[in-house]
Amino acid sequence: MTSVGIACWIMGILSAISFAFNLYPQYRKAKKTHETGLTYGFFALAFMGNIGAAIFVLYTNLQTGDFQWPLYGNYGTATYFTTRLFIMRIKFGK
Repeated sequence: MTSVGIACWIMGILSAISFAFNLYPQYRKAKKTHETGLTYGFFALAFMGNIGAAIFVLYTNLQTGDFQWPLYGNYGTATYFTTRLFIMRIKFGK
């Protein structure tokens, strides 16, 4: 792998981690204040985006045989925090 390839791989992993944890601050705030401030539309789009993209990546990976493991962690973590926030939204009613 070339130095450009390595740099792109590292950038991809860091980006996947950043995207996966982008809901963590909102999760902590909601846990503390008992209010999410998020709409059901947000959750619908977040679930559709994360799950749909993960299915697309899995399909293309199965076709090419080149698995992009950081993306699975990305979508799995993002879906986890979206699910936790959704449960809080229902529980707190806000």
